[in-house]
Amino acid sequence: MPPVSKSLLFEFDPINQPAAPDPVERATWCALRIRVGDRCVSTFWDKDLRGNRENLYVPAFPIAAWIVENWWVLLNERPPGETIPAVVDETAQFEWTRRHCLRAADSSLMLPALYVYHDGRDLTAEWRSDAPGAMPHMPGEFSSDGRNVLEATATRVSLAQFVATVVDRVRGLSDRRVEELDQHWRAIQSADAEEERFCILAGRMGIDPYDAETLDVQLARFLETAFPDPDLPIVRDLTEVTTRGSIREQWAWLESIRDELNILPNERAPAFTSPTQQQTPSRFGYQAAREARRIAGLAMDSPLDSVEGIARPVLGRKFRIVARNHVPGRGVQSMVGVRDGEVVAVGPQPQRQGNQRFRAARGFYHALTGNSQSPRLVTSAYSWDQKASRAFAAELLAPQSALRDRALASPVDRETVEALSNEFAVSERVIENQLENAGISLSCE
Repeated sequence: MPPVSKSLLFEFDPINQPAAPDPVERATWCALRIRVGDRCVSTFWDKDLRGNRENLYVPAFPIAAWIVENWWVLLNERPPGETIPAVVDETAQFEWTRRHCLRAADSSLMLPALYVYHDGRDLTAEWRSDAPGAMPHMPGEFSSDGRNVLEATATRVSLAQFVATVVDRVRGLSDRRVEELDQHWRAIQSADAEEERFCILAGRMGIDPYDAETLDVQLARFLETAFPDPDLPIVRDLTEVTTRGSIREQWAWLESIRDELNILPNERAPAFTSPTQQQTPSRFGYQAAREARRIAGLAMDSPLDSVEGIARPVLGRKFRIVARNHVPGRGVQSMVGVRDGEVVAVGPQPQRQGNQRFRAARGFYHALTGNSQSPRLVTSAYSWDQKASRAFAAELLAPQSALRDRALASPVDRETVEALSNEFAVSERVIENQLENAGISLSCE
């Protein structure tokens, strides 16, 4: 079960710090505690005290400015991978970390590695401790780890209260930073329902909706006119994975395919009972795959002849793959919906059979958990649904229990992985991931 939903709290106790040379920082110097429920994110191992403390003695202004600057992306943008990157070695990862990790608020302050992001289903806080001795020239290191689903509304209120407190303490100071923060915060607070929908779209794409350098007039107009509802499933799927440089072309491709084939939304199959969604995406995907095999009468240790074959008894109608190449940009892999009474997954087809089957199985997942509002997309995003679809595809095609039974018979080396890949007609990477998730390590001998 996932952690109980909680809110993120920034507890601010003002401190008089006359030695601070910057008047903005001096006005907002405080003892700051950061909590998620009863967990203290700001727990800090102090070398001088030789013990933990919870208070951080810092100016709050840079933290409030970071929250305001990243408000819409903090609340809406998806993670960049299966897990939060421990080492940032790509430009995209660096930019995502800058937007979502509190430590990026001010490199001169001792702040925890706290990440706030939306996983496609829930607002989430994740924080990491520092390795002992990792910062030998600093007064200590952060010693708390954790991850929690956040109560979104309560967290928004809490963050807003913290920002408002900081803004009040610098009100009246003649400083460009104060003016910019106040203007930006007023814009966020005064957004009406229509503007908020627009900001959610931009934030989900990692764009500050108030930054003209990253959101030009043409793109802003496109988002406003093409996507009046940011929560429409096909819009949500697209904006989780697209970029500002490719969204118009990708949306045009999707609309042309939808119009050409008259693809309609697909509701969940009556025969399929969805597992509870109050769990991790991988567990949900595994349970959904096992339920699909059960309905189709396919044993858990049997290789799957075809995704289309198992889909029909589960969906109650034919499932078909329709090849359509030349989707622009990256990330969008197929669109899943209903055409002439059949469920179809439309998109470019990978060259390798194992990858074809895996993508088809992911489309089958979206058909099973379908939506009456719009078609769904199979994408490369790491949102909750897309991660669940990967787990579903892996377990449907190469069940862990079957791999475990076969692995017990002999050491799991490269030859074993290759043999299992051929037997279950999936890539070796799927076999390796399934074995690893089952706690079975690959022998290098």
